Amino acid sequence: MGRNSGGNREAFNDGGGNYDGSIKNVETLKNIKNPAMYKSVKEAISRYHSVLGVREREIKLATLSDDVMGVCQSINGERAGVFLNKKYFKNKTPQEQAAVVQQNVKNGFLTQTNRPSTSVLLHELAHSTWNTHLNEPNVRSATNEIERLYKTWKADRRKVGYGKYAKSNVDEFWAETVQKAVSGNQDKYTRAVKKICKKYKL
Repeated sequence: MGRNSGGNREAFNDGGGNYDGSIKNVETLKNIKNPAMYKSVKEAISRYHSVLGVREREIKLATLSDDVMGVCQSINGERAGVFLNKKYFKNKTPQEQAAVVQQNVKNGFLTQTNRPSTSVLLHELAHSTWNTHLNEPNVRSATNEIERLYKTWKADRRKVGYGKYAKSNVDEFWAETVQKAVSGNQDKYTRAVKKICKKYKL
C-alpha cells in the first residue's frame, strides 16, 4: 500500500503488518463488559500519554478478523483511530488477554512485556503515533531516523527480548519497541524511540 493510500496496521496476524479485513460494528470502549478489562484499557491509554506525551482519542471496539487483536487505521495519510477486536476485549478479563499475549511471547513471536494484558493496545497506539502510511510533516520528518534505528536494531545480534513480529518491517519494529518502552522494559532501543517521539512531537 502506498503512503498516500489508506492503511491498516494490524496486531498479530501473519507478521506482515497489513490488515485487509473489514472493521465492522464499531462501539465505544464503555461497552467493555468486564470492569477490570475496562480499567486496564483506560490505564494503558493514560500510561501511554504519561510516558510519551501522546494522546490518541479515537480508540474503539470493533469486529475484526478472528486472528487480529487490534488495528490502527489511517485514511489518505491521516490518522483514523485504533480499533480493538471485540473478541479479545469486550468480554475478556485482563488475565485472559494476558494469556494470549504470553503464549505469543513464549513462542518467540511477540516482544517481551511487563504488561501483557495491555500490550496489544500499546502496540496499536504506537502505530497511531508513527507509521509509514501517515503523511503529517512531523511524522515524515521522523521517518529517516526511525529507519536508521531499525537497520541498527536488525544488525544487533546482542539485543534481547524482541520477537520475530518486530522483524516484519519498520512499522512493526516501531510498534513493538514503543510497546516495550511504555511497558517498562528499557534498553537502548526503547530509550531511542522515546527520544524520537519527543524530538518530533509525534
